[in-house]
Amino acid sequence: MEAMAARLCRLLGELGRAMRVLEKSEVGCCGITLSQCHLLLEVSRQEGGDASPSDLAAALGLDLSTVSRVADGLVRQKLLCREADGLDRRRLRLVLTDAGRELVEGISRGMQEYARAILEEIPAEERAGVLRSLERLAEAVQKVKGGCCGG
Repeated sequence: MEAMAARLCRLLGELGRAMRVLEKSEVGCCGITLSQCHLLLEVSRQEGGDASPSDLAAALGLDLSTVSRVADGLVRQKLLCREADGLDRRRLRLVLTDAGRELVEGISRGMQEYARAILEEIPAEERAGVLRSLERLAEAVQKVKGGCCGG
């Protein structure tokens, strides 16, 4: 089990580094930062294409102040707008503008093409197994909290 744990650590590190390199290369690609990209995508995933800042903070694991700061930049770029919540006028919701929706659609298409290219590198008969394994890995990571310092 120790050898497998060490192998998993190494593979997770390699995957993490590869994803960080990808993310760094994509920053600014669509005229927005990586944080702004994550926020836009999360707003689009919410039912109705809008979300409260607190819902977004919880979904993204960020502080409310961080979500507000990132959203400010997207509002200035006219990719998001702030609207009063229909049920509670004291609460604000972040809503995709038409330009924001177009950008999200372009980002989503690019992500799909990237995922397709990755899958093409895996033999066809192994793809379903790889995806099942990644689902199980993601579930396990969500269940087990901690890290190198035991936190």
